[in-house]
Amino acid sequence: MQYPGYNTGKVILSEGDWFPFRITKFVQLQDNSWYYVLQDINGLKHFMPAGYYKDYGFSIGIQIKCKIDRINCTGRIFLEPEHPYYQEGQIYEFDLIDYIEHGNDSKLVVKEALGKSIEVPVCKFKIMGGNNGKKIKCLVKNIKKGIPILELLVIIS
Repeated sequence: MQYPGYNTGKVILSEGDWFPFRITKFVQLQDNSWYYVLQDINGLKHFMPAGYYKDYGFSIGIQIKCKIDRINCTGRIFLEPEHPYYQEGQIYEFDLIDYIEHGNDSKLVVKEALGKSIEVPVCKFKIMGGNNGKKIKCLVKNIKKGIPILELLVIIS
Protein backbone atom coordinates (compact mmCIF):
# COMPACT_ATOMS: atom_id res chain seq x y z
CA MET A 1 0.00 0.00 0.00
CA GLN A 2 1.16 3.55 -0.63
CA TYR A 3 0.51 6.77 1.23
CA PRO A 4 0.96 10.12 -0.56
CA GLY A 5 0.12 12.11 2.59
CA TYR A 6 -2.32 14.91 3.20
CA ASN A 7 -0.31 17.31 1.08
CA THR A 8 0.95 17.39 -2.45
CA GLY A 9 2.60 14.02 -1.82
CA LYS A 10 6.16 15.15 -2.55
CA VAL A 11 7.41 11.69 -1.59
CA ILE A 12 5.11 8.68 -1.62
CA LEU A 13 5.63 6.40 1.38
CA SER A 14 5.29 2.72 0.47
CA GLU A 15 5.25 -0.39 2.64
CA GLY A 16 8.68 -1.97 2.93
CA ASP A 17 10.61 1.21 2.05
CA TRP A 18 13.00 2.99 4.43
CA PHE A 19 12.87 6.73 5.10
CA PRO A 20 14.45 9.21 7.51
CA PHE A 21 12.27 10.54 10.34
CA ARG A 22 13.06 13.22 12.91
CA ILE A 23 11.98 12.72 16.52
CA THR A 24 10.19 15.95 17.45
CA LYS A 25 8.47 15.08 20.75
CA PHE A 26 7.99 12.47 23.43
CA VAL A 27 4.36 12.50 24.62
CA GLN A 28 1.95 10.52 26.76
CA LEU A 29 -1.45 9.94 25.16
CA GLN A 30 -4.88 9.11 26.58
CA ASP A 31 -4.03 5.40 26.78
CA ASN A 32 -1.31 6.34 29.34
CA SER A 33 1.37 5.03 26.98
CA TRP A 34 4.35 7.06 25.80
CA TYR A 35 4.96 7.76 22.12
CA TYR A 36 7.63 9.35 19.97
CA VAL A 37 6.29 11.93 17.54
CA LEU A 38 8.17 11.47 14.27
CA GLN A 39 8.17 13.89 11.35
CA ASP A 40 8.52 12.38 7.88
CA ILE A 41 10.15 13.87 4.79
CA ASN A 42 6.81 15.37 3.71
CA GLY A 43 6.52 17.23 7.02
CA LEU A 44 3.73 15.00 8.35
CA LYS A 45 3.83 13.68 11.92
CA HIS A 46 3.40 10.08 13.06
CA PHE A 47 3.19 8.40 16.47
CA MET A 48 5.48 5.49 17.31
CA PRO A 49 5.04 3.59 20.61
CA ALA A 50 8.10 4.27 22.78
CA GLY A 51 7.89 1.15 24.98
CA TYR A 52 9.16 -1.24 22.31
CA TYR A 53 12.23 0.88 21.65
CA LYS A 54 13.29 2.01 25.14
CA ASP A 55 16.76 0.45 24.70
CA TYR A 56 17.44 2.10 21.33
CA GLY A 57 18.85 5.33 22.83
CA PHE A 58 16.44 7.69 21.05
CA SER A 59 16.20 11.36 22.01
CA ILE A 60 14.31 14.42 20.79
CA GLY A 61 15.87 16.09 17.77
CA ILE A 62 17.70 13.11 16.31
CA GLN A 63 17.00 11.64 12.90
CA ILE A 64 16.31 7.91 12.68
CA LYS A 65 15.77 5.55 9.79
CA CYS A 66 12.43 3.69 9.80
CA LYS A 67 10.84 1.07 7.59
CA ILE A 68 7.22 1.61 6.58
CA ASP A 69 6.05 -1.64 8.13
CA ARG A 70 2.38 -1.33 7.27
CA ILE A 71 -0.21 1.19 6.09
CA ASN A 72 -3.73 0.32 7.18
CA CYS A 73 -6.99 1.05 5.35
CA THR A 74 -7.42 4.40 7.13
CA GLY A 75 -3.95 5.55 6.06
CA ARG A 76 -2.28 5.10 9.44
CA ILE A 77 1.40 4.31 9.00
CA PHE A 78 3.14 1.80 11.28
CA LEU A 79 6.88 2.33 11.54
CA GLU A 80 9.73 0.03 12.55
CA PRO A 81 12.96 1.88 13.36
CA GLU A 82 16.32 0.47 12.39
CA HIS A 83 17.50 -1.96 15.09
CA PRO A 84 20.76 -0.90 16.79
CA TYR A 85 22.33 -4.38 16.38
CA TYR A 86 20.48 -6.44 13.77
CA GLN A 87 19.49 -6.06 10.13
CA GLU A 88 16.89 -8.05 8.26
CA GLY A 89 18.36 -10.70 5.96
CA GLN A 90 21.61 -11.00 7.95
CA ILE A 91 22.90 -14.00 9.95
CA TYR A 92 23.90 -13.66 13.62
CA GLU A 93 25.09 -15.87 16.46
CA PHE A 94 22.92 -16.12 19.59
CA ASP A 95 23.37 -17.69 23.02
CA LEU A 96 21.00 -20.59 23.56
CA ILE A 97 19.32 -20.35 26.97
CA ASP A 98 16.46 -22.88 26.84
CA TYR A 99 14.56 -25.47 24.86
CA ILE A 100 10.77 -25.68 25.10
CA GLU A 101 8.88 -28.73 23.90
CA HIS A 102 5.07 -28.83 23.64
CA GLY A 103 4.05 -31.89 21.63
CA ASN A 104 5.03 -31.20 18.01
CA ASP A 105 5.65 -27.51 18.74
CA SER A 106 9.27 -27.02 19.81
CA LYS A 107 11.15 -23.77 20.37
CA LEU A 108 14.65 -22.70 21.22
CA VAL A 109 14.96 -19.67 23.48
CA VAL A 110 17.90 -17.38 22.76
CA LYS A 111 19.14 -14.10 24.22
CA GLU A 112 19.59 -11.15 21.87
CA ALA A 113 22.03 -8.23 22.19
CA LEU A 114 19.62 -6.00 24.16
CA GLY A 115 19.03 -8.80 26.70
CA LYS A 116 15.56 -9.87 25.55
CA SER A 117 14.65 -13.54 25.24
CA ILE A 118 13.42 -14.64 21.83
CA GLU A 119 11.71 -17.90 20.91
CA VAL A 120 12.86 -19.56 17.69
CA PRO A 121 10.47 -22.19 16.28
CA VAL A 122 12.17 -25.45 15.31
CA CYS A 123 11.28 -28.95 14.17
CA LYS A 124 11.11 -31.38 17.07
CA PHE A 125 14.54 -32.49 18.20
CA LYS A 126 16.55 -33.00 21.37
CA ILE A 127 19.59 -31.02 22.42
CA MET A 128 22.09 -33.33 24.05
CA GLY A 129 24.12 -32.29 27.08
CA GLY A 130 22.05 -29.31 28.23
CA ASN A 131 21.89 -25.79 26.88
CA ASN A 132 24.66 -24.03 28.81
CA GLY A 133 27.29 -22.49 26.56
CA LYS A 134 25.60 -23.50 23.33
CA LYS A 135 25.35 -21.02 20.49
CA ILE A 136 23.17 -21.04 17.41
CA LYS A 137 23.21 -19.16 14.13
CA CYS A 138 19.96 -17.60 12.99
CA LEU A 139 18.75 -15.58 10.06
CA VAL A 140 16.94 -12.36 11.03
CA LYS A 141 13.85 -12.69 8.83
CA ASN A 142 12.13 -9.54 10.10
CA ILE A 143 12.02 -7.15 13.04
CA LYS A 144 8.66 -6.33 14.64
CA LYS A 145 8.19 -4.02 17.62
CA GLY A 146 11.91 -4.13 18.31
CA ILE A 147 12.10 -7.95 18.42
CA PRO A 148 14.04 -9.85 15.74
CA ILE A 149 12.03 -12.67 14.11
CA LEU A 150 14.55 -15.49 13.76
CA GLU A 151 14.95 -18.64 11.68
CA LEU A 152 17.31 -21.34 12.95
CA LEU A 153 20.18 -22.14 10.61
CA VAL A 154 22.61 -24.24 12.70
CA ILE A 155 23.57 -25.15 16.25
CA ILE A 156 27.24 -24.30 16.67
CA SER A 157 28.31 -25.88 19.97
